[in-house]
Amino acid sequence: MTSRLIFQNESLEIRLPTELEAPLHFEAIQASIDDISAWESWCTADYSLEDSRTYLLDSYVKRQRGIEYRFCLFDRASGKIVGSIALNRIVHEYKTANIGYWIRSDFTGRSLAVTAVKALARFAFDELAMTRLEIVAMEKNHRSRRVAEKVGAIDEGLHRNRLYYQGTPVNAWLYSLIPGDLA
Repeated sequence: MTSRLIFQNESLEIRLPTELEAPLHFEAIQASIDDISAWESWCTADYSLEDSRTYLLDSYVKRQRGIEYRFCLFDRASGKIVGSIALNRIVHEYKTANIGYWIRSDFTGRSLAVTAVKALARFAFDELAMTRLEIVAMEKNHRSRRVAEKVGAIDEGLHRNRLYYQGTPVNAWLYSLIPGDLA
């Protein structure tokens, strides 16, 4: 079993959330709904506390099965959830996975996503023996693309119809990270 905590410094902790933290998770999403919903179809005005609870319970099940690892970023001063990062679309046969993330709107611009991607990549490479991670960002999601570039991911180009957003195929930039890319 891998650690619940993958990163900690004086101001930030990145760890597995529990079902009891559903109100914190829900509050973070509500505080960021406009920003997250611009890129994520699951994030709508109807998102509920029960949705957060279900997400956190599902996170536990998927982690136990080794098919997805979801972590939250916690501000140590306030205890607030300030973001989320996940390792998903894991293909153990090829040792590959996808990284997805969002940062709470009032905590953007602090390099939290960069810190989180680096921590999750180290976890994936060191504890799960992954050899390739991908970050897929919608064509106009400049913030997400900037995070990928700051962590040293390699731009592999714009892929047509690479993602679905609200039921419609959209173009997306593909970035890759391999163990040697992390300084």
